[in-house]
Amino acid sequence: MTATEYNYSVFDGSAEEFREFAVHAPKATMRAPSLPLEDLATGRIVEMSELWRSEVALIEFGSFT
Repeated sequence: MTATEYNYSVFDGSAEEFREFAVHAPKATMRAPSLPLEDLATGRIVEMSELWRSEVALIEFGSFT
């Protein structure tokens, strides 16, 4: 993927579309929904809710490039 494909110069989403996202997007204080994750050490698929039972779980969204 090139930088041009990853980034866009103009956000062409409508104001209404953005407002709808902002209203219904998860908030910082909300618990994330359970979802399947790959354990990178073992390759096993685990549910996020399995991790909540035993420890604090943190999901990082973003780019490290």
